[in-house]
Amino acid sequence: MRKHKKVRRGITVVLLSALVLCTAGYFVGGANTPRAATEYRKFLANTAETVTRGVRGAIKSDNDYENYQPLCSIPETENGYIPQGYCFCEALKLHVISYYHAENASVLSFTDAESGTHSKTVHLQNADGTPFKGHVGGVADDAEYLYLCEDHAVYRVPLATVSTLSNDAQLTLDEQMMTDVKCSYINCDGEFLYAGEFYTYYSDGRYGTDATHHMQISMTELHFSRCNAYRLSDLANAFSATPVAPAIPAMAFTTPNLVQGFARLSDGTFALSTSYGRNTDAHLLRFSDVTKSEPVYTVSYLHQDIPVYSLSKNAQTDSLRLPPMAEGIDSDGTRILGIFESGAQKYSDGKFPVNSVCVLG
Repeated sequence: MRKHKKVRRGITVVLLSALVLCTAGYFVGGANTPRAATEYRKFLANTAETVTRGVRGAIKSDNDYENYQPLCSIPETENGYIPQGYCFCEALKLHVISYYHAENASVLSFTDAESGTHSKTVHLQNADGTPFKGHVGGVADDAEYLYLCEDHAVYRVPLATVSTLSNDAQLTLDEQMMTDVKCSYINCDGEFLYAGEFYTYYSDGRYGTDATHHMQISMTELHFSRCNAYRLSDLANAFSATPVAPAIPAMAFTTPNLVQGFARLSDGTFALSTSYGRNTDAHLLRFSDVTKSEPVYTVSYLHQDIPVYSLSKNAQTDSLRLPPMAEGIDSDGTRILGIFESGAQKYSDGKFPVNSVCVLG
């Protein structure tokens, strides 16, 4: 009994401490939101993120996953490549996947959407002919181009060029556009190109984002990452071999932590894949079309006010549990499709590897 009393006493102390912190946070952080997050608010949010990540990593959930359906295999994982970005290329009817490798150049694989047959893999190279070895976190397409992202750059290559390449050919990335977000994923809905960043807290800042992207969305929610939306019709002159300034988005979105994939669906709603860790559940989050409401704030680009909307908990309509390590997602017009990186050799010790392009939800 004494041991139980000590446990209850400890829980009470923790709860009272949390209450004091939250109450203090109210007065220090203020009630009017959204606005730039205070250092105190950041400390609270990042501490909670660290604790939550640790707990989730230590407790393995069951493997009874229902919200995914395999369509076809992800190629190249047997060769040490790690899948990151995904898009369904409507013009070519192909599943396109981007990968990085510990030693080799990054690659793109192409799989026929009808037969599920891997048709080719191409190796990426820089404009000077050297191997491109970035993570290539995202890949997207429109009717004319294929887009890739890496760090603060978005690259584009004509689909006409891609379609003529043979297996094991070199694909040169010689046109790029700079962004003010550290791009981890991209998506295209035919009108806008979306480029956004991943955030989770570590004291060394390995997954950090620009401090101007840290916003207090509500009394209980902070966002540390942003997704920019660029109108395709504005991008005609945005790409060059050596861009000198970031492109100006048409609008932007604040996003929650751990976003690995992003898709704007045909009805205007949004889907995000969130994941971190080989033994921790991923999730597919659904959000209403927040652009139908007033923006939560604006940011200035070269004296232009750009509206910013928030993919916050208030706008969230669903959260579906997925196997660990969900990555890029896209829509084929009716379904949400996506991939996992857990099937890579690097993560062979993960609890539930999935090496397939899948229907999600």
